[in-house]
Amino acid sequence: MTRIDIQLKPYLEQIGVTAYTLGKWVVGVSPQTIYAIANGSRRPSLEVLEAILEAFHNNGFETSLNDLLVIRSE
Repeated sequence: MTRIDIQLKPYLEQIGVTAYTLGKWVVGVSPQTIYAIANGSRRPSLEVLEAILEAFHNNGFETSLNDLLVIRSE
């Protein structure tokens, strides 16, 4: 079985950005949703992942899906 995990919180810590700040950057997604994704209590849709990546790019970060996802084989 393959599992895809979202590693948003560790990535945010690595680059020195808070979930609160990211929540302000992401257009069309509530800050509460970003916070829930960062804390692992919610999984994002592909559309939300796209919005998160766009927000990073618009704020000078060259973030890719590889930075946010971990694929595990179980």
